[in-house]
Amino acid sequence: MTGSATMAGNDSKLDPEDLDPDDIESYLAMARIHGEESDAHEWVSDLEDIARVAWRLMTEDQKEAFKAEPEILAITDAFGDFADDQNADF
Repeated sequence: MTGSATMAGNDSKLDPEDLDPDDIESYLAMARIHGEESDAHEWVSDLEDIARVAWRLMTEDQKEAFKAEPEILAITDAFGDFADDQNADF
């Protein structure tokens, strides 16, 4: 698959043949469609599940690299002291 799951983002129907188990976009598309078919809470719940599984599988070095990514720092910066503690290896 080359972006098929992403392209399906404009269409709630996702053909299982478009899914690539090696592409995170497929999992994100499935979560989005699950939310569209039920409600937004399901979408958020699925995304949280994806994040928790990924975190659980990460090594400590991978977790440190994750926390240092600009997108993650932008989120943690919104919480002030929490971000400072993360940057100080709290």
